[in-house]
Amino acid sequence: MQITLNAWHNPQRQQVPVIAFTAATPSSTISGNFTAAQLRSIARQLINIANDSDQGEQGPVTYTAED
Repeated sequence: MQITLNAWHNPQRQQVPVIAFTAATPSSTISGNFTAAQLRSIARQLINIANDSDQGEQGPVTYTAED
């Protein structure tokens, strides 16, 4: 599955960036307005999720992002 990351940056910083993670199907899409700090927090959680998946994690797990 190909994943495309799209970002719209506002150099005037009057708004936070609008980020869309899109994939082959609409159910694989995440979008919203995130600050740079929030994006870093999401990135850390995605790494944790990937690591847990590699280690055989099963069932639903909630990953809380740090502020």
